[in-house]
Amino acid sequence: MKFFKCSVYVLFTLSIANLAFSAYTYRDLRQPKILHNSDPAIAEFSRQAMMRETQILQGILMIHHDREMHPSGTQVLCPLCDQEKQLKSIIVQKEN
Repeated sequence: MKFFKCSVYVLFTLSIANLAFSAYTYRDLRQPKILHNSDPAIAEFSRQAMMRETQILQGILMIHHDREMHPSGTQVLCPLCDQEKQLKSIIVQKEN
């Protein structure tokens, strides 16, 4: 019987500790921490990451264009759709 009393106390203590930790985490996450780009290398890293992601997305859209997964000339970042739009505009300009 003494073992069960001890186990109840231990479980109660653990549940109180878990509740306290959850409350602390919730309160801490509600206040956003704003980071400033004080180092120019961090800003450069951010620009390079954005360019890399754009190139990956354009590669995926080119594959979709080749496999005709989207209609020609409809996707915004697809390089092949942009080329077709430019060619159409050049043809229209030459006809005028």
